[in-house]
Amino acid sequence: MNNILLRASSIGNIMAYPEKDTLADGAKTYLEKLASQYILDWRENLDTFEVQKGLDCEELSIDLYNAVNGTFYSKNTDRVSTELITGECDILDTSADLVIDIKTAYSKKTFPVFLTPSKLYEWQLRCYMHLYNVNQAELAYCLVSTPEHLIKRGEPQDWHIVDHIDEYKRLAVAKLERCEKKEAQMLNKAKLAQDYLNDLISSKVK
Repeated sequence: MNNILLRASSIGNIMAYPEKDTLADGAKTYLEKLASQYILDWRENLDTFEVQKGLDCEELSIDLYNAVNGTFYSKNTDRVSTELITGECDILDTSADLVIDIKTAYSKKTFPVFLTPSKLYEWQLRCYMHLYNVNQAELAYCLVSTPEHLIKRGEPQDWHIVDHIDEYKRLAVAKLERCEKKEAQMLNKAKLAQDYLNDLISSKVK
């Protein structure tokens, strides 16, 4: 059986009590779901308006980031994997020692004007810094107009039509620096998680 690599976007699900050399109950529950998906061959349905807008409008969000910052970034397509984790950052700038994760807000209501990264996003960025061996990371939330077919019934159109708003007001950025101690904690948890996953799967797959 090949090892199941943990994705950077979900690494935060196993990082409760990062200083402890054990997995929290919530982490085990998450890993049990991953094992179930592997054993029974199923995936969660992520076909939501929010997810689809993120996919459809990613280039527009990168354009917004570039317009505000005077940069010329394009989407990174190089995935990096180790024996434990895998990830594909949205933007990689090796000259600036930087990875950037682009998030596209669904509406004015969900756009974090004053951005503080959740722990889930913090660990995702730390995972990217490890994978791409850079020392700086940014989480960039972008607010661009929602395609009409992705506006939920009953939601005010005003929440979704935003091109008339100054670009700098529609970008929220949080910065993070690499931390050797936290990175070591992350890799330790990833090893514990992979061992737990392998034990779960081995008990069901002969």
